[in-house]
Amino acid sequence: MLNFLIACGGSGAAAASATGGCYDWPVIKQIIMVFGWAIEYIYKFFELIGIPNIALCIIIFTIVVKFILLPLTIRQQRFTKLNAYVQPEIRAIQAKYKGRTDAPAQQAIQAETKEVYAKYGISQMGGCLQSFIQLPIMIALYGAIRQMPLLIDTLKNSFINIINVLNGSTDAVKTALAQVSPGLFSVAEDGSIITAAQDVQITTLYSLPKAGWDTILSNFSGNDLATITANVENVKAVNTIAGIDISQSCWNLIFVIGGVGILAIIIPLLAGVAQWLSFKLSQVAGAPDAPGAAMSGKMMGLVMPLFSVYICLTLPASLGIYWAISSVFQVILQILVNKHYRKVDMEALIKKNQERAAAKAARKRNKKGESSTSVAAAARTDTKNIVPPPMTISEIANIDVETGEGKKKIELNPTSLAAKAAMVQQYNEEHGEEQTGTVARKKYKK
Repeated sequence: MLNFLIACGGSGAAAASATGGCYDWPVIKQIIMVFGWAIEYIYKFFELIGIPNIALCIIIFTIVVKFILLPLTIRQQRFTKLNAYVQPEIRAIQAKYKGRTDAPAQQAIQAETKEVYAKYGISQMGGCLQSFIQLPIMIALYGAIRQMPLLIDTLKNSFINIINVLNGSTDAVKTALAQVSPGLFSVAEDGSIITAAQDVQITTLYSLPKAGWDTILSNFSGNDLATITANVENVKAVNTIAGIDISQSCWNLIFVIGGVGILAIIIPLLAGVAQWLSFKLSQVAGAPDAPGAAMSGKMMGLVMPLFSVYICLTLPASLGIYWAISSVFQVILQILVNKHYRKVDMEALIKKNQERAAAKAARKRNKKGESSTSVAAAARTDTKNIVPPPMTISEIANIDVETGEGKKKIELNPTSLAAKAAMVQQYNEEHGEEQTGTVARKKYKK
C-alpha cells in the first residue's frame, strides 16, 4: 500500500512532491485540494485556542469525513442485514444445483439469485461502494498530508529556514545530501549539482525518515547545525502527539527510533482490534453458512485486521491515525446498528425496501420514455410457459452449426433413433397427407 501511494506521485523528485502521477488525476486532485483546505482550517482553529497540533487535526478531520460518509455507511449496514435475511433462499438455490459446475447450471444460479434480490428490492452491489471508496480517500488524504508543510505556515517557515542552510552548503555536502533524496539535490552527468524546487524540498524533508535527518545533521556544525536543530524542534512541536511523530511510519517509530516512539504500537493494534470487532459484530444478525461462504467469511475476518495492522505499520502515522479512528468509528456504528435492528420489524423493512426499489425502477422507465403498462405487461409474462413450436426431424437435420471450419449441417447417426424417425417422416411425406392452405390432399408415389 505504501509503495502504491508513493508510486502515485511518480518517481524521483516528482515522487517527493504531493503533485504528479495519480495526485493530478481530475477527481483525486480536487479531493486533495478539499482535504488540504479542511485540515489547514482545522489547524488554524486549534492554533487560535493555543493547541496547534496536526495530529489533532487529523483526528477531527477523520471524524468529520466519517460523518459525511455516514449515510453511505448506514446504507451498507442495511444491505448487510437485508442480505442475511435473504440467505436462506440463496442457499436453497445453491443446494438445488449442488455438484453442478456446467455453464447452464451456473447461469441458472446467477439468474435465480438475481431474481431473489430483485424480489426483495436489494442491489447485489449494495455493500461494495463503501469498501471501494476507501482507496481514493486514502490516496487523496496521503496527498493532502504531503502538502501540509506547504499549507501550514509554522511548518513551511521552519522548513524554509532549514532549506536556506542546505542550499548554502558546499557542493560536497550537496552531493552527500543527494544520496539522501533526489528531492533535495541531484548530480547531473557533468557533475554539476541540481537543486530541486523549494516545494519539492519542503515535502521531501517533511517525510524524511530518521536516517535521512541523521545524514543531514552529520554534515553541519556550528550555527548551521543549531539553525537546523531548532527548526526541526519547531516542526516536531506541532507534528507530535504522545511522543509519536506523525510524519514517520509506525514501524520506524517502534523499531528504529524507539524510546517514547514505542507508543506508536497503539495505532496498528487499535486498527487491527477494531477491524476484528467490526467483523464479529457484523455477524450477529447471521451470516451465510454455506461452506464456501463460511470459509470466505473466516478469511475476511482474518485478512482485514492483518491488512489494517500492515497499513498502520508501513504508512506515515498520520494515515495510521486516520485508519485506526475510522475502524473505531465503524465498531461504534456497528454496535448502534445491531441495537437498532434488533427492534426493527424485518418484514416491514423488506416491504419498504421493495417500494423504494419499485419507485427507483419507475423513475428509470420514465427517463427512458417506456410505457409503464407495456413494461408491467411484459413483467407479468411467465417465460416458463412459453412453448416454442416443435421442430421436425428434417428441420433439425437442416440446422447450420458453427464449427472451426465454418457452418455444417447436423449429420444424424444412421443407426440412431433420430435417423430412423427421419426415414419414417420422409416416407409419410411422400406417401401420406400434406397441407396446402386449408385443403388436404393425398400424395401417391408414381
